[in-house]
Amino acid sequence: MRLRPRTLGLAAALAVSTALVAGGAPATASPGVTLKAAEAYRVYGADRVGTAIAASTSFSSQGADSVVLTRSDTFADALAGAPLASDKSGPLLMTSRTALQPEVAAAIKNVLKPGGTVYLLGDGNALSAGVESSVKALGFPTQRVSGSDRFGTAVEIAKLLPQAQTVSVVTGWNFPDGLAAGALMGVQEETTKHSIGVVLLSDGGNLGSTTQNYLGSRTFATKLAIGGTAVTAVGRGTSGWAQLAGNDRYETAGLVAQQFTSNAFFKDATTIVGVATGENWPDALSGSALMAYAGGPMLLTAKGSLPDSTKNAINVLKADASTNGKSIQNVLVFGDQNSVSDNAYNAVVAAAG
Repeated sequence: MRLRPRTLGLAAALAVSTALVAGGAPATASPGVTLKAAEAYRVYGADRVGTAIAASTSFSSQGADSVVLTRSDTFADALAGAPLASDKSGPLLMTSRTALQPEVAAAIKNVLKPGGTVYLLGDGNALSAGVESSVKALGFPTQRVSGSDRFGTAVEIAKLLPQAQTVSVVTGWNFPDGLAAGALMGVQEETTKHSIGVVLLSDGGNLGSTTQNYLGSRTFATKLAIGGTAVTAVGRGTSGWAQLAGNDRYETAGLVAQQFTSNAFFKDATTIVGVATGENWPDALSGSALMAYAGGPMLLTAKGSLPDSTKNAINVLKADASTNGKSIQNVLVFGDQNSVSDNAYNAVVAAAG
């Protein structure tokens, strides 16, 4: 496999050109994508919906083939959504369950090509019929991707990714492991130009019948259990499953990030790294879809400080880039100072520099 790195349109989204000067003051006057140091960006909005919109600006001027839309109040249906967004070459946006928020409607019109599809994750209880009608009123076709529950929705997403040769199983009852897995599984393979993998959900420490039945119906070349709960679900030590499980969410995300090295999943080194808070899900959810499309990992940090395991993962990625004659060129930190403090942000930049 080989990474297909892309030049994201982040610089074009900056409203203040002077912010591009290395060492210049960050443009923090309004939500958006702001440059704090050379090639290190905060991607943020006034709230979770705004941060997802800020991430989507990489597809501005109708640069997206699709949009994946999910509800903004829970992660359940969207936990497997990052590979779908990347595969379909578009962002993951979120809106309220009962209405398409005006700013989200504007973002869809901004990024989506004429005739592009909006994929709605979950049934009418997740995103109402009114949301779907509002999307159609914008002139875009919709496609619902929905199972009877979160496990079934993940399976339905996987069915839309028939070229994927890798599967990751993560717990469906918590968010951190799935967000890290989504960035890896969503990287597009160079020859197929489709996401390399899918994310399926375990019912805690058990696979659950929905996931187990789907695994039995489809052959995957590579199988990953990500996080201690998923390792338990597939059966600790079970043949055929690689196991990536750290002592906590930060270490697990770090282990997943290290699969982006040129001696693991890929033939070349990544030059882009994403970081979001590990204490809540919204910023990393939209961020993982963007990172998948860009060909880089989603790492997690505590709000106030950078965990040693995250720093160690960045060091591994930086060393791998150096070995390949490259460097970490872009660092994207998702969320404002209330999600990732300046102290943690500066530590990320220092580690990647």
